[in-house]
Amino acid sequence: MAKAKETDYEITEGNIFAALELDNADELLARASLLDQVSTLIKKSELSQQEVAKKLGITQPKVSMLVTGRLSQFSTDTLLHYLSVLGCEVEIRVRKPRAKTGIFRRKGCIAVC
Repeated sequence: MAKAKETDYEITEGNIFAALELDNADELLARASLLDQVSTLIKKSELSQQEVAKKLGITQPKVSMLVTGRLSQFSTDTLLHYLSVLGCEVEIRVRKPRAKTGIFRRKGCIAVC
């Protein structure tokens, strides 16, 4: 009987990028969420990747990267633009520190709701 293979990973909840101790984990998670939304909308459109590419003004290989989740290929600005072209209303909300003494006291966060 074969010996069970030992796994070399751990399951985490929340921000995987923070668990991996990556810089800018909040930004990476927000961008991943935006990419997921773009990908989901493209798939739901039932258009071919070539048709989507034409509507977004990009190449078909770029559409393939969107659908397969190639996060490193897209900036937050680009993903926000694609969401707009796909018909989404995108809102950005900034909450300032309550007092002047709060500026630079702690790092804020970035999230996609």
